[in-house]
Amino acid sequence: MCIALWALDYQDYALILCSNRDEFLSRPTQDAHFHNFEDVNEAGSAEGNVLSGRDVIAGGTWFGVTRTGKVALLHVSDYVRTNITEPVKAYEMSRGYLTSSILLSDSSESLEDQVGRIVPQDARFAGFNLLLLAPSAPRPDGSLHFDPLFVTNHGSGGIVTSRPLSTRERFCGCVSNAIDGLKDDWPKVQQATEKFNDVLQTLSTGTTEAEFTDRLFDVLAWRSPEPVTQRSQLRNTVQVAPVPITLEGVPNVGSNSYGTRLSTILFIKKSGHAVFIERDIWKLVDGQAVRADPGSQRIFHFQVKPQ
Repeated sequence: MCIALWALDYQDYALILCSNRDEFLSRPTQDAHFHNFEDVNEAGSAEGNVLSGRDVIAGGTWFGVTRTGKVALLHVSDYVRTNITEPVKAYEMSRGYLTSSILLSDSSESLEDQVGRIVPQDARFAGFNLLLLAPSAPRPDGSLHFDPLFVTNHGSGGIVTSRPLSTRERFCGCVSNAIDGLKDDWPKVQQATEKFNDVLQTLSTGTTEAEFTDRLFDVLAWRSPEPVTQRSQLRNTVQVAPVPITLEGVPNVGSNSYGTRLSTILFIKKSGHAVFIERDIWKLVDGQAVRADPGSQRIFHFQVKPQ
């Protein structure tokens, strides 16, 4: 049960975004790298336009950014239950199609128009929440800013709709796996939002990038005092220590341990300088869930060049 937090146009930053990816530890995944969504069996290219990890089974991604500054972040959702991952072949179209299609598009259309073009009117997906960001028209001073769009189907099989972010969401936004608009913030969302806001308030010109990064990873590391032992409790903790979960219709690929696999931070300054850090949290070693070495991470620096 993933979570993401963000802030737009905050001090020197056009975008501050941090996210946890919660997933079965045995699900085949490629580390973040530059690519163009080639076949997952092919090596990515250092000259690729998309930076993201990749889901080997479906071929898509849960979170990616392009060299032109477009961002797509996908979380699953369901109205009736916590839909950690969609049953196999429940829907003809994969949610990963949404992220890959948006990130691969070089259209100058608005995000809303791109979504309308990419998603067929009769398309049905398993439940999802999708945050999209794209650079807006340049400001007179040349600084970078983003236009956001929130896309959702309000649970499995629902009609795909989109909306802009509210003023509050632009300043300190958060999304997890809940249905958009229910006004029922989960404990993990409440805790993460409060801690993320505290970090933003302490950010100053004297704060180093390393200090800021550590504080954001601390936000993503918060765990409920009460141990999580079943699916219904995943909404209570930001970081999920591995817990055994079995889902009907989902192939067993070696282990039913489910937990926070990755924490990722993305900074994009108004100057266009971007920093992407993907850190391993929990992993499988010889079939056992173990905490990853804190130094097990991938760091990328690049300059965003809007179209």
